[in-house]
Amino acid sequence: MNPVSFIALLPVIEIVLLIAMGAVFGFWFTVIWIVATAALGIILLRVTRLNVRSMQSMRSGHSLDSADPIGIFATWVGAILLILPGPLTDVIGLILVVPWLRKLTFGLWIAKNIHRVVMRQKTTNRVYEAEVVTPSSSHPSAHRVIDVRQDDSKDQKIS
Repeated sequence: MNPVSFIALLPVIEIVLLIAMGAVFGFWFTVIWIVATAALGIILLRVTRLNVRSMQSMRSGHSLDSADPIGIFATWVGAILLILPGPLTDVIGLILVVPWLRKLTFGLWIAKNIHRVVMRQKTTNRVYEAEVVTPSSSHPSAHRVIDVRQDDSKDQKIS
């Protein structure tokens, strides 16, 4: 499914899932679920803001060993998805917020799709010949000269 069409259909999907959730679990459970996930999302946004501030202060001290910028970004996106009402965005938000769920989900996705990524890379039949001339000790200001000859007639000769 095209991401643009998915985003366009997301409100319809969320409404259908909310109605189904209300039919299965009841009205009050659905209302409590929406309020609780929104509150969790707001709390996580505040925590993420504090983590970003601490990351900025660590950056000035050049110590980023314990910071996880990808985890902080995933928590931020997950918190926003938790604030939005709907079971689908809540599930995606929880996957992004919980570290072991995030690693499990993306690890499975990568394992399933790694062959597609490898096969998409274009292999070219270009042959590059090069000669690297290093400066001699008699000419310390001489620059490196790289002569590249290619088999592809469309490319220009770089020297």
